[in-house]
Amino acid sequence: MNWRPLDTTASSWSQYEAVLDGLSGPARLLAAVELSEAVRELRLAGIQARRPGLSLREAVAVMVAEDHGVELPVVP
Repeated sequence: MNWRPLDTTASSWSQYEAVLDGLSGPARLLAAVELSEAVRELRLAGIQARRPGLSLREAVAVMVAEDHGVELPVVP
């Protein structure tokens, strides 16, 4: 099954897959963690851009509520 994003050319996707295929297991895990952290930072930046008065803690609470439907308790 091909999971190529719609905004990515077939050639670019093939190059990306070739790079991943060349990585060791630990290197692939590190790449996945780094990408996950980058997406998290982008999500938080988007939340804070939409709601500029939020602290980082509040932005994280919004993200958790959006992603998981769980309201985090307010901690002073």
